[in-house]
This record gives sequence, C-alpha cells and structure tokens, in this order.
Amino acid sequence: MPLEFIYKKIKNTLRKIDMKIERAKYGYIDKLPKQIDYFDGGLYDVVYESSCKWPHNTALEYFNSQITYKELIKKINKVAAALRAIGAEKGDRITVCMPNTPEAIYMFYAINEIGAVANMVHPLSSSKEIEDYLIQSESKIILCVDISYPKVEAVIKNTSVEQVIVVSPTRSMDTIVRIIYKLTKGRKNHINKSQHVITWDQFLSKASKFVGNPHARVNSEDDAVIMYSGGTTGKPKGIMLSNLNFNAQALGAKYLVPELFKTDHSFMAFLPNFHAFGLGCCIHMPLYFGARSFLIPQFNPKKFKKYITKYKVNILVGVPTVFDYLTKIKFKKDGLKHVKFVVSGGDMVSMSSKEKINSFLKSHGSKALIENGYGLTEASGGFIFSPLSVAEDPDAIGYPLPDNEVVIMDLQTKKEADLGEDGEILVRGLSVMKGYLNKPKETAEAFITINGKEYLRTGDIGYIDDRGVVHFRSRLKRMIISNGYNIYPANIEDVTLKCKNVNSCAVVGREDKIRGEKVVVFVVPNENASERAIKKELGNIYKQYLAKYEIPREIHFIDELPKTKLAKVDFKALENY
Repeated sequence: MPLEFIYKKIKNTLRKIDMKIERAKYGYIDKLPKQIDYFDGGLYDVVYESSCKWPHNTALEYFNSQITYKELIKKINKVAAALRAIGAEKGDRITVCMPNTPEAIYMFYAINEIGAVANMVHPLSSSKEIEDYLIQSESKIILCVDISYPKVEAVIKNTSVEQVIVVSPTRSMDTIVRIIYKLTKGRKNHINKSQHVITWDQFLSKASKFVGNPHARVNSEDDAVIMYSGGTTGKPKGIMLSNLNFNAQALGAKYLVPELFKTDHSFMAFLPNFHAFGLGCCIHMPLYFGARSFLIPQFNPKKFKKYITKYKVNILVGVPTVFDYLTKIKFKKDGLKHVKFVVSGGDMVSMSSKEKINSFLKSHGSKALIENGYGLTEASGGFIFSPLSVAEDPDAIGYPLPDNEVVIMDLQTKKEADLGEDGEILVRGLSVMKGYLNKPKETAEAFITINGKEYLRTGDIGYIDDRGVVHFRSRLKRMIISNGYNIYPANIEDVTLKCKNVNSCAVVGREDKIRGEKVVVFVVPNENASERAIKKELGNIYKQYLAKYEIPREIHFIDELPKTKLAKVDFKALENY
C-alpha cells in the first residue's frame, strides 16, 4: 500500500474528528447527521450518478434547446474521447475560455472525466491576461469562444498550447439564430483554420478515432479546477481547487438550505462558469441533485424579464446589482410567483436593498426572501449560506457549510476575537483551496495559525453572534480608518440609500492629511432628482444615523457606478475618480 495513500487516510480521519468537534459550536448542527459521507470521486462521477438516477430529467436548458441527463453524459463522453484522441492525458491542464454554453459544460466535465484539470478563463480577458493564464497553467489545449479567438491567436506562439478549439455561442441554438449570428456578429470572427486550430465539429469528429474508455479514476482530493483571483497583490494567481471542494460544497449546501435542492427546480445560470460561485452554485449544484440549469451566455438586462417568465426559473443566483435591476422591471402582479428562492453572492446586500427586493418579490407573487451566500475563490466561491431563519437579520451572511469552521481574528492581537467582536473572518475546512498554482510563498501568506490550527484569511471584516451566525461588516481593503476610527463603507451605503431620491451609491476612502483617510460617497440619483435637494436630505439623514466621524466629507454625483467584468462595483475605479 503506497505511503501517500496511508498518509491521506490518516489525514482524512484526523480532519473528520477535528471538524466533528468544531461543528458542535453551531446552533443548526442538531439537524445534521453525526457524520456526512462526502462523494469519493470526481465532478464527472457525480453527474454520471445523477444521469443514472434521473436520466430523463432536463439537465441543461439553453434557450430553446433542452438536454436530458442521459444526453448530457453521452455528449460529455464523446468530448472526453475526442480529448484523448488529440493527445490529452490524465493530469494535463486544459483551458476553457467560454461563456455559459452547453459546449463549455461538456468540455468542463469531459476534462474531469479523463482526469485532467480545467483551467477556467474569462473570455473577455485581454490578450496579455489570456497569455498569462495559459503560461501559468502550462495548457496544451484550449477551447475558446469565437469572439476570443483573435486574442488567443495573438499570443499562442508564446505559450505551450498545441491545439486550439473554437466554437460559436450559437452552436447549440436553433438554425435561424445561428444564421443570423453568422451574418451579423459572427461575420467578424474569422478563424484561421489549420492543423492546430479546429472548429468544435472538427474536434468532435476525432472522437471515433479513440479506442477504449476515456474515463480515468480520480480521487476526491485530486486537482480539478484552476480559477483566477487578484488576491492581495492584485496580480492574478491561479487557485487550485479539488473535486472535494465543489462536491462537499454542493452536499453541504443541501444540508444547510435543503429547500433549494429539488429535482423539479430550475436554476438560472447567468453567473459565469469562470466564477467559482457561478460554477459551483449555478451549474454543479443543480447537476449534483438532478435539477435543471438554464444557461445564459451573457447577462442582458433587456432580456432578463423574458428569461425569468418564459423559462419559469425557480431559483435566481446572482450578484446584488442584478437583483437591484430586477426591481426596475415591470412584471404582472403574479409575474414572479414561480420564483421560490433568491440567493445573492459576490458582494453584500445592504438592508435597504434587501427590504426593497423582498417587497418587490412579494408584490409580484413570490414568497422568496433574498438569502446570502458568502465566499471567495480561494474557498470554492461559497462556504457560508443564510438559511431562511436568518435571511432578514441585518448584515447576517449565515452559517458555514458543514465541516467548515469560521473564527474571527482580532486585527490587533492576531488572536481569536470574542463573540460579537469585529475582526477578520478566517475559514478552514472542506471548502478551502489546495493553494496558489506554483506560488508556495503566496500560499503560505494566505494562511495564518490560530489556536494551533491553520486558517485561510479572507480579508473581510465581520463577527459571530451567540448562535454561531456569521455577520459581514466590510472588506478589509475597503475599511476606512479616519482619526483612528474604523469606518465600514457598507454601513454608510445602507444609510445613504434611505434617501428616496438615491438610486444607488458606493463609498470609498480617500487620503487625507489631517484624518489619514476621509469618507467619499458616490451617488447615482433617480431620474429628474435635484442634486441640491439630495445633498440637503442626505445631510439630515447622516446626522440622524451616523457618528460624526462616519459622515462623508465629499458627495459626488455620477450617472452610473463603474462595474468590473463580474458586474460588481469597481471600487478601485472610484478611488481614482
């Protein structure tokens, strides 16, 4: 028996004992079994099991196309055979540079089926970013959407890529849509076909050349996915995530919020597959439990209403800006009655926004309350979720998933803070990454030892109450220190939104010679609202709800808050505004 196998067995046993003790801290623990048996295999293996249990359930829906679980496995197997035919092997890293399309999903799970690692890249990344991701991962194969091909072609000679596979986002749409796309947007996407650059159909035709079973046995702790995050330095780092990271997240979420996971539920997947929260919660979770994932390649506000009403989506998982937009759409009185759950991740939802969104849902026939999901890429996207019991608590983000532990670290002493005391949120357990790709120093710096245990630093400020519920205060980077006081921008934003003529807002800190930092608020006013009147009203609101040192020193009016590629508010852009 290999020493490595014995080592892993001992390590897993000790981890289970340790986490079992830690789980006893939390109030929801009495609803959990004494020991949760996590899936011992890969991401593909989970979906294969789903196909055996629910072969005729719809797994994916892509506009007017529906793919059952039985069909999904057949398509994944064909892609896996094609990968093996072009030389892909177990342990290889294969890049997926795609929006949410069926081809991206087939490729992702086929990569896992052959025991390779999926390197997930944003298709709107710059040429230089794509080059960096390919070099970091040492990818030899890349699947890219046609609009990204020119950027890939420009840098491919500087990488180790040997095969480029190009596909249109309309490949799985009906014929009319494909023709229209080819005559409009697709007309500009000229592909220089060669031995090293092939189309999706050419790639699939190679599957027949592979003889044998493409499936490779993988362990739960094997590398499965590489995703990218700015980390503390701002330079993208590859984050190594295992099969267990995503499988444990899915099963743990079912125990924590069981009402979400029913085989007749439909998840709207507009959070992208290169986003850990999107991949884990919008794609892998529903496929784990036999539900349906409705794929949207690019979020389009103008079509949002159509997506929700036509496809009768039950579960919306998105970022706060998406749900804020939802409240601006005109629906029939019962137009949202089929929406059963709303989960927000990627950023914190203010209490004002929560109340606004919940009221809007109720007035249009939905019984859903917006629930929070919290995490970061280094912890598989989501490791804290709020069950309905805490959905309306101010700044509550919920409980950690089973077999994950959260502690709060006092920023001054670097020791565990008392209940109710603010500090940095630290996490350990099954959600946490294996480390940064080829960066042992950065990996070591991402962790800290508290009470003899190693925790991942999140860079976020929060506290834990006496029920074990975790509350979020602010990003550590966003926390403003003025005259020695800690100021939380999220709190000021929440207060600012009490002004009825403020559509949205964002708070940042600016350098100040006297105070160290000063509070600056950017306000997007409602249409036809008077800036002068808003300033006067905000002055009164700030005096009522904020301490003197928290009151913004500057108020700037802008037409729209800048957004990142993932639709989050771009605070860096505002700091330099």
